[in-house]
Amino acid sequence: MRHRAWLLAAVVLLGLAAWLMSRGDSKATAARKPRVEFPRHPKIPEQERNRRRLTLPPPPQTDPSVERPGRRDPVLTALPTDKATSALVFEASAIKESPAGKLWLDCMLAERGMDSFDELRDELGIDVLEDIDRIAATSGGLVVVSGQLGSARLSSLRGSRRAHGARGALFEEEGRAPVVGLWGDGLLLLGRDAEAVEAAIDRLEDKVPPAPPVIPEWASYGDAYGVLSADDLAALLEESQPEIAERLRGAVSQVELHIDASEDVAIVADVTGPVKADIDDLGKTLGTTLSLARLKAQTDGEEELTELLDLARVSPREGRFLLDLALPLPMIQKAMSRCGARYRGDTAPPVEEEREGEAGEAR
Repeated sequence: MRHRAWLLAAVVLLGLAAWLMSRGDSKATAARKPRVEFPRHPKIPEQERNRRRLTLPPPPQTDPSVERPGRRDPVLTALPTDKATSALVFEASAIKESPAGKLWLDCMLAERGMDSFDELRDELGIDVLEDIDRIAATSGGLVVVSGQLGSARLSSLRGSRRAHGARGALFEEEGRAPVVGLWGDGLLLLGRDAEAVEAAIDRLEDKVPPAPPVIPEWASYGDAYGVLSADDLAALLEESQPEIAERLRGAVSQVELHIDASEDVAIVADVTGPVKADIDDLGKTLGTTLSLARLKAQTDGEEELTELLDLARVSPREGRFLLDLALPLPMIQKAMSRCGARYRGDTAPPVEEEREGEAGEAR
């Protein structure tokens, strides 16, 4: 089970400017005031929503000298706890009407062999846009889906069913991936192998020593959020930007990511590293790269992109830096067009052709 598609936004995050400067198909676009809202902290509705999600009891008290954690979020608890793991959570209920959000969700499903939302509904009785609340994907090959799954027809899956733990079940077919798991009636687990699904159930049922989730509960805000490891980011940039990839491996330990996709996509990244001088130097380099990208957009007459890059900021902190970045929807559509066209049978014209048609109608 490949995990490249869901990290596509991260490619843009740290390789945007160099990619922009290498494009050979820049065209002037109609001016439109960017509509972005950078997700810098959880809003009150998100705080209330997160509290409602703390439905998993605290883990057993094993060390009386350590304060016992409180109730937990099952989705976050199911994720691997290795800090080298990348994990992104997509709030399906929040972004189901977002154009960029639909592209992300569609590509994630496509990467795992599911051709469309309709196929998932017809075969398993799951309506992606109505029944699913969140989709969490990890670089370790585990996907956790939460929502109203009590009516899911998992019995229609090929292969055998076997129980695991008190509330878990696995549906697997020899030599076929992914392995599907169900925990309770609210979590669907997809793993590249049975071990990944079993490990998630073990974490949920406290069969392994408790560990802090790779995504802290307080960091659950935005339309998408999560953490990206330096190795995963570097691997994605290895071929196109080898120098940036090498610097990432040496300077960055983790990137905390929050995305608002309601209109144009707004990204806030908190980049941390073990050595202050290295992370400070990387922050300065990215700031310079964004400035060069802004100048190129101005030269090419890309007014919308120029305005969005005017909102981009690199803000140094002690041993870390914050990166604000806004991306226009047409850029996201183009970056994900291969995934969408391949798996959805999408025959819609490219973004540029749509705009030319609209301009012709206006004339």
